[in-house]
Amino acid sequence: MAAAAAIDTPFGHSLPPEGPHTVTMHAPGWTTALRFRDGDLTIINQLKSIYPRFFPFGPAAQVPPPRPPPFLPAESYLLTRHPSSSPRLAYRRDIQEDRWRKDKRLKEEDMKYHVVEIADVRLYAVEFHISKMMGAIFMWQHAGLTFSTRLAEHLLPRADTFVYLGEFQDEQGVPTPTYLPEVESHELLCKRIAGLLMRACVEEPKQPVKPDDVYLYQTGMAAIVRFHEIAVKVRPFPVVVFGAVFHSTWHYFEEEPAGMKHYGQCGDDDVNEFGKYLEGGGKCSYVFTEFPSNPVLVSADLIRLRQLAQRHGFYIVVDETVGSFCNVDALPVADAVITSLTKSFSGYADVMAGSVALNPNAASYKDLKPIFTEAFRNELFAADASHLLKNSDDYLPRSVILNRNAAAMAAYLQTQAEDPKVPLTKVLYPGYASSAANLEPFLRKSTRDFPEPGYGCLFSVEFETAEQTKTFYDNLAFHQGPHLGAHMTLTMPYNAMVLGRSDPEYHASYGLSPNQIRFSAGLEDQDFLVAVCQKAMTALLEAGVQVKEGGDLASEMIAGAAGVEAMVAGEEVKTGLDLMGGSGV
Repeated sequence: MAAAAAIDTPFGHSLPPEGPHTVTMHAPGWTTALRFRDGDLTIINQLKSIYPRFFPFGPAAQVPPPRPPPFLPAESYLLTRHPSSSPRLAYRRDIQEDRWRKDKRLKEEDMKYHVVEIADVRLYAVEFHISKMMGAIFMWQHAGLTFSTRLAEHLLPRADTFVYLGEFQDEQGVPTPTYLPEVESHELLCKRIAGLLMRACVEEPKQPVKPDDVYLYQTGMAAIVRFHEIAVKVRPFPVVVFGAVFHSTWHYFEEEPAGMKHYGQCGDDDVNEFGKYLEGGGKCSYVFTEFPSNPVLVSADLIRLRQLAQRHGFYIVVDETVGSFCNVDALPVADAVITSLTKSFSGYADVMAGSVALNPNAASYKDLKPIFTEAFRNELFAADASHLLKNSDDYLPRSVILNRNAAAMAAYLQTQAEDPKVPLTKVLYPGYASSAANLEPFLRKSTRDFPEPGYGCLFSVEFETAEQTKTFYDNLAFHQGPHLGAHMTLTMPYNAMVLGRSDPEYHASYGLSPNQIRFSAGLEDQDFLVAVCQKAMTALLEAGVQVKEGGDLASEMIAGAAGVEAMVAGEEVKTGLDLMGGSGV
């Protein structure tokens, strides 16, 4: 059956209205998602919009800029605004990581380091051979320590001010970063976030979060990385992750020299095992968890984890991007709350930012606050801060709609999952999760301007077979691609697309089935959204799809990761590029 044709956004373009800084892409169809997973260059060359930190894309990525720096070919460098004393520090973790394939790993001798200035903005350039691109792209893609499209737009017309400050082989004599100026919008954003954290709290805090307890970064991943860098200086031990986490968070922690321990099921048994690990002398820098988690919407037992933290001294860090400020109050147990402001806080998918909020009532505050105060340097461009401030003006009323629309679609699909004749096996949504009791104590109180705190915009559905999943997705007439929290509904086969080449068997073992579709509800009419889901479900039932012999998607994903296939002459061109994993393996 042909896919429903209700979306007229061109392939590779963003959610409408498209602009120069939009961060979404519409790439419809199950086959397209797997081609993207496999690094198909015919897909990449059609993209007009995507997260800027994911990967160079579109025709512009294939040709040099009009005025390349004079010291190296344009196709063999990355520019970054990195606030360490040396640009080398940004890539050392990747250089030393033993998990990387030898032909992709960057060594010290593979790189040169340059410092340049454009319009008084100091940039650090890392030069490397194009064959090492996937090694170098790791920090760009997963750490988010880049500069924004708005800053690039600001710098390009001023290219005639280009000044080359030299090549540097070690930390001696490297020009110190100039950083970016803060404007009133930065201050107002911190004030807004602090106010949201203190709004309708589940319990009255002794000390309020103040605006200067909130730190802004250029991406959500940059916020995670900057917190991590400070935390492991104070507590140089492994990071412990509970539940599913955003794939870039996973990849970054996976390369952490001190190690990562992962408790994927996130249930009582995992907490028990973690307790035994600690009682046996195991170390932990901090526990990191999404609350609830992306994409399976599981919630960790924060109360029990807080009890363990009090006995053993580690921090608890909660990423509440999915639940969001308006719904979730993690401060009764969290040492820090981290949020991707790119998502529902912004709401319009056209600016990137992240935040770290320290908890002034936590015992860790006396250790972390002075270090953050000393280490923080602004890297969020003024135009991005101003645009984010404007976008978030209607954050609360938008969030009411996002909660309502996700709940409505999930409720309809749950009725289908309960029907034995329908091959939909489960709806992954906090209201239906076994871990719901872990989330409920942290839902904010009802207020006049936000009468019904909910679970956020995200949920997933799971089918029995790969063919059923594909048929449903191909008939699901929503925009299809990455992102969540936008003004329009987005869907994607998150696990198949993002984790298809990154140990899919392991990720499936804790619930990230390749037969799942992730939904991010938008602001459309509720009845329209449910009708689109009904139409896709009807198409699935009419197709009568049964699993094909050998058609298990997990097996297909693993087979796809084992080799590289090239079909030219106008067909698919699969490469060694891992667009979502960044390792090229």
